[in-house]
Amino acid sequence: MADNRQFVRIGLRGVDYLLPNTAGFVIEKREHLEINSARGVIAAWRADSTGRVPAYSVDADLRPFARPDWQKAIFLPGSTPAGLVADELQLLGREEVRVEPFRPLGPPPTAAGHLFAGAWIRTGRAPILVFEPRALADYLRRLGG
Repeated sequence: MADNRQFVRIGLRGVDYLLPNTAGFVIEKREHLEINSARGVIAAWRADSTGRVPAYSVDADLRPFARPDWQKAIFLPGSTPAGLVADELQLLGREEVRVEPFRPLGPPPTAAGHLFAGAWIRTGRAPILVFEPRALADYLRRLGG
């Protein structure tokens, strides 16, 4: 993965992840979404040209976790678009991040591949994993709801 890309930092329950800007994501504020009053794994929906796209709520380990306290969601395009509600979303400039590619061990958890394609390694700090956008969208859609 090249180190000259911009990224968005996604904060989930105290754990940070990165998503490359090549994903073509869309960030929406809570007030622009249709909120799911049932408080399930789907927190909200975003209307687009194909219908409604769900935004899923997960914890730091990417397990379903219903919570009412989110303010923004990030939506990933593709053949199976999906969104993710987050505690924090922050755009990072290309000069701030240097990602090292890696291949996770074991079989991929989705038909689209492994969830992670790299990590941002910083001296004296925990690494931040970088999502593979298509795999993340596929994973979220498989959560159901």
